[in-house]
Amino acid sequence: MERRRFDRREFLRLGGASAGALLVPGFVSKVFAQSQPFPSRQMDVIIGFSPGGGTDRSARVVTPAWEMTLGAPRPFNYVYAPGAGTLVALRRMMSDPRPDGHAVHFTPIPHTAWIFALQNPGFSLDSIAWVGAYFDDPNVLLVHKDAKWDRIDQFIDDSMSSDRPLTVSVSSPMSAAHAATVVLRELTGANLKVVPFQGGSEARNAVAGGHVDACMAPYWSALHVFELTKAIGIFTDSNPAPHLWQPEPANELLGVNLPSLVEPYAVQVHGAVRDRYPDRYEKLVNTLRDAMETPEFRRLADQQDLTPFVKYRSPESCEQFVRDYLRLLAAFRPAMERDLAEMM
Repeated sequence: MERRRFDRREFLRLGGASAGALLVPGFVSKVFAQSQPFPSRQMDVIIGFSPGGGTDRSARVVTPAWEMTLGAPRPFNYVYAPGAGTLVALRRMMSDPRPDGHAVHFTPIPHTAWIFALQNPGFSLDSIAWVGAYFDDPNVLLVHKDAKWDRIDQFIDDSMSSDRPLTVSVSSPMSAAHAATVVLRELTGANLKVVPFQGGSEARNAVAGGHVDACMAPYWSALHVFELTKAIGIFTDSNPAPHLWQPEPANELLGVNLPSLVEPYAVQVHGAVRDRYPDRYEKLVNTLRDAMETPEFRRLADQQDLTPFVKYRSPESCEQFVRDYLRLLAAFRPAMERDLAEMM
């Protein structure tokens, strides 16, 4: 095959164009980064809760399979940064001086909505990139296993005739569980008092120990009190795990139009990964989705009773969920802030 020959003039023209390209700010570093294998070092998994909680346990179902589909050189490193409703963890991810895709944040999506509805995190919602969600945890109303109520309509009716408000524990003030309780109270006219705790486990232990009348909790995350409690209502159209608790949909029992109240658990990265390293971002998205199809993920999900709740959400679906949830919060925020004033 005849080889093309360059004369001196053409050589100088092409060489000058290449040199000019190398002078473009960021050109060298970006091309170099995109040409490197990813991930090239240990991945950090940032968790905004203490070890052993629902987010930690569910993330550990995902990460072994994700390490394989992603081709991680080492097992993921878990970084716990609890506090301020996951804001501490989110700020840790967003303050990364080298946001190149090696740090991911596992979180329930409603917590991110709360941060932007109630706080000033110092960055915009658009500066966060969603990788995807891996399971939906629907809210349920729990009571003690020996409580007289078997259905949520009985509980609501009793609250209206009671000489005192019925108490409902929630994970913290202005949390997703608090929001769900306020939605229930405001749309039914129930006489309920929100009792906040410092974490979901404490709130669920309170109803298991008989210290409150009920607890608003995510279904799967509350299974550690399964033997001591019963779920009397679920805030979705169906029960994903009837072999565990048997709550009926609250809308069917109450005759009201409650919104679906679920907590999708998702993965985020710094928006710079999406914007500066689109190949890396695409790999994170695709390999997370692929991880959920592996035998390793299914085996661990079965062990943790997570399988009935597994649901993949794309980055676009996560984005839509948080926007919809922000609208829900805007509608019920005044009632929640009245609760907050009473708690102080």
